[in-house]
Amino acid sequence: MLTKNKYYNIEGTIRNGFKLSGDYETLDFSFIKLNDNGVKALVGSRSIKQLKRLTISNNKLTGESGLAIAEAKYLENLQSLKMYRNKIGDEGLKALASSDKLPSLKSLRLAHNEIGSDGAKFVAESKKLSGLTSLGLSENNLGDEGIKYLATAQNLTELEILDLRNNNITDDGATIFSRSTNFPNIQKVELSDNKLTEVGENAMKSFLIVNLIQKGIKVTDEGMICDLSNLGIGDLECGLIANYEGFENLKHLYLELNKITDVGIQKIAESEKMIALTLLSLDRNKIGDSGVEKIVTSSYLNELTHLMIENNDITDDGINSIASSEVMSGLVRLYIDGNNHTEEGFNALGDSEFLNQLEYPEFERDEVEMEEIEEEEEFEDIEIEDVEEEEILDDEDKD
Repeated sequence: MLTKNKYYNIEGTIRNGFKLSGDYETLDFSFIKLNDNGVKALVGSRSIKQLKRLTISNNKLTGESGLAIAEAKYLENLQSLKMYRNKIGDEGLKALASSDKLPSLKSLRLAHNEIGSDGAKFVAESKKLSGLTSLGLSENNLGDEGIKYLATAQNLTELEILDLRNNNITDDGATIFSRSTNFPNIQKVELSDNKLTEVGENAMKSFLIVNLIQKGIKVTDEGMICDLSNLGIGDLECGLIANYEGFENLKHLYLELNKITDVGIQKIAESEKMIALTLLSLDRNKIGDSGVEKIVTSSYLNELTHLMIENNDITDDGINSIASSEVMSGLVRLYIDGNNHTEEGFNALGDSEFLNQLEYPEFERDEVEMEEIEEEEEFEDIEIEDVEEEEILDDEDKD
């Protein structure tokens, strides 16, 4: 039974929640009609001192619950807070954004909570959410004004994921946000189900790829390595990669598991930033024979020793272009599995006059065949000599 200020048997609810989660760090109270009074009782319990992950979705919570959590005494270890499908509104978010009781908070997910541009402003101006790595405000009504507020945030530098799906955002808001330099670690901004055209989408792609490149760079004693695998990169981003000013002595570039076609790889192949590249990984893209042709005729990729192009719709034509390319004469390793080439195309690599340093795939070289022929000839000579000796002995016997 509920009263205005008390929620009965909260300790039993907490115990059952911990039992379901299997530890004392996770509670999921979705769909249990906890309501605002229940939240007040929950955050007032000492039993949640070890709590790290709290989910209270679909409970008709209002701004009172946001305020209760913001003032809680026992949530200093809380890292993740999910309150999907409630009604905490801008005031509830304001309380959370100004709270000093949530020092460990990394992820804040508030989808479908009747939050508008004012809520975004409270987040942007907050000095208490500096530890956030993930912020979810999808299914609200931030609009262009809200995303523009977020673009000005000075204290969200740790943010890696921003979810703003279905918020009535247009190209104007997306373009303004894409010019922000306040998010050096952001890797994903989800803006689907908004009102974007190709203009806004491309602006966000350009914004993200710079951060992804910076995140993917590693400097070693041998030179710079950049890993951009499995990031949904397409041809547009390839142009930005090709012209990135931060590449110095780039040695290895990993681009596998993306959406790159021959158009994108042409931009890479024509970039002078690739002049020192020794390893290029493009497994599981869509470069085809045309993309291979761009690689093997490049003026800047003649230092390649390792080329990975598995599963790229490449036929014998593409393989033959590698075999006949002097640019590829430094190749030591070539990976072509999962393509549409035949045995004839494969064998062309072994017959190439340029791929003499290739260690993988391995082929039986002409030199080996010549050695076998010479050995056979020597053996035949020995047999002939034996016959002559027998003939001489026969003659001696007759005498």
